[in-house]
Amino acid sequence: MTQNAAEILVDGVSALADRYDGWIFDVWGTIYDGGAVFPGARDVLENLAARGVPVAVMSNSPRLTSVVEERLTGLGVARDLYKVVITSGGEARRYLTEGLDDFHAGLGDRVYTFAAARFGDILPGTRFTLVERLADADWILNAGPAGEFDQVELYEERLAEAAGLGLPMICANPDLAVFDQGRLKMHAGSMAARYEALGGSVHYHGKPHAPVFLRAAELLGAPGGRLIMVGDNRNTDIAGAEAAGMGSLLLADGIHHERLLRDGDLDRAGLAAFLAEPGAAPTHVAARLSW
Repeated sequence: MTQNAAEILVDGVSALADRYDGWIFDVWGTIYDGGAVFPGARDVLENLAARGVPVAVMSNSPRLTSVVEERLTGLGVARDLYKVVITSGGEARRYLTEGLDDFHAGLGDRVYTFAAARFGDILPGTRFTLVERLADADWILNAGPAGEFDQVELYEERLAEAAGLGLPMICANPDLAVFDQGRLKMHAGSMAARYEALGGSVHYHGKPHAPVFLRAAELLGAPGGRLIMVGDNRNTDIAGAEAAGMGSLLLADGIHHERLLRDGDLDRAGLAAFLAEPGAAPTHVAARLSW
């Protein structure tokens, strides 16, 4: 059933504040995009905190939660504005360390990764040992590319070799790409998608997969409550909320801005066409994050 764009539009979070028991906010594209915190994001977080509403910050970052907390503090987002930070990297480490399911408990000790120097948070202190050759590995940790502006093609040979060896991959950042202050950067999700296309097997941690949303609900203390996910990516933020049975607020000024905005304002015709395409259905849509 096609959504009616006019019926789901909201001017700001204040219109929804009384409808939900807890809020989950995406980081990149929602709170900031590699530069300063968006003014509207700080205003929203301060208003929710003043009302005593529990807030989680969720990131498809292959870093530990402490790294994202420090980054937010450095950007002026005070620790008392949210209850918890959840990262895909932190969840990957938690599953690996605690062996929370048969897949993680059954992994061999030797692991290959593409970006040990750039993304080195997940493995230290675990039972796993890094190896330099795919032929020596039991599995692959994919936290992202080694170079900030690398493209998937650079990893084609190694991905094909790993697929041929039948190595399982853990993807600690399902994002395909993000805008970093206006520039599109490839992320681990694109490498994982190519690996699957080559016949490889991938286990994902993070959005849009339901377990990370259910973990957020648990940490917020509202596992059965009315929760809403706020984000700019239909394929991760909105799809994950839908999979977990939560509400969602899609922000038009993020990764889909070329489709949803015109001259800085919401393009209603563009939004209607966007919503008519196959994909997760946001509960609400706003031009940008504001109170």
